[in-house]
Order: sequence, then structure tokens, then C-alpha cells
Amino acid sequence: MTDRTRERQEQLAQWLCRLIEALRRPGEETWEALVQLLAGKVTAIALDGITLLIKAVGGDRLQLLFEYGVPSEAVEFRTDADTLRKIIAGQLTVDGAVVDGRIYARNDLDELLSVYEVVVRILADSATNAQLQELWMAFDEAWPGSATGDERSLLEGQRFSYGYLIKSIPEDVLAVEVEPYLSINN
Repeated sequence: MTDRTRERQEQLAQWLCRLIEALRRPGEETWEALVQLLAGKVTAIALDGITLLIKAVGGDRLQLLFEYGVPSEAVEFRTDADTLRKIIAGQLTVDGAVVDGRIYARNDLDELLSVYEVVVRILADSATNAQLQELWMAFDEAWPGSATGDERSLLEGQRFSYGYLIKSIPEDVLAVEVEPYLSINN
């Protein structure tokens, strides 16, 4: 293992610990879902070929432990930095990245759905969590790849598109004026 590889593994481990600390808010839904998902689990990940074995210990007092010598066939989650950048910036969805092969995730469906829920919660929290925003910027600036340099929070740059939903509603239904329930005289 080269010194550069070890440095990148240590940097990735440090950022994962920062992520846990940024989310550590007992009683909040994201934290509770994260603890439920990770507590007592072991998984191997790869980011741009940099692998880590992560052990989550401590239950509600969740801590991450890392091992650096992970064989590539043991990896259960694999992606690249540019894919993560696009997801964080709101330019790509997690499920879209899985479908088109930018994210490889090996697990049973229930576990994958739990991971998806936690990731979506983390991304939503990024709009108001300064620690997460700082973490995303640090990752964007320091990890090799195409830095976005976008200082906007995750959700601010996204536009909701519902055009396809509106197009499926008949014109006569859209034209119906509905009197609000609260304005009806009793």
C-alpha cells in the first residue's frame, strides 16, 4: 500500500467520523435512523478505489472503527467522488446513480431501503446543518476529482419539477375551483 493510498484512507475515515458527529443529535429522526441502520454492523466501502472496512459500535453512542487492508471482493459499496459530488449538489439522485451503475451496493432489499432512507435524510439535513455543509465543502475541495466549488446548500440549488404529473391531469379537472374547507360558513 502506498503512502498516498494510506493518506486517502485516513482522510476518508476522518470525514466519515465528522459525518457521524455532524449528525449526532439524539432524539432526532436522522440520528435515530442512522443508529438503527449502523449499530453493530461491519461493511467494506470503496471510493475511487480507496477501500475501508468500517465497524459501527456503541449503539446510541455510535462510534466508527476502521481497517485499511480490505480486499476488493469484500467491498459492499462502491462509487466515485464525482458521483457523490453530483448527489450532494442535487444534480443526481441516489436511486438514479444505483440504476445507471455509478453506485454499486450489495445487500438485501430491506437493508438497501434503510440505507436509502438515511441518505435522503442526511441530504435533506444538509440544507440547514452547517457542519454537513462544511464537510461537503471540505470533501469537494480536498478529494481528487472535479470539484464543484458550489457553496449553496444541497437543496437550494434544486428545482422541483412536477410537469409530468400536471400533464396527466385532465384540463377540466384542473379548471375546477375548490372552495377551501375553512372558509365554508358554518
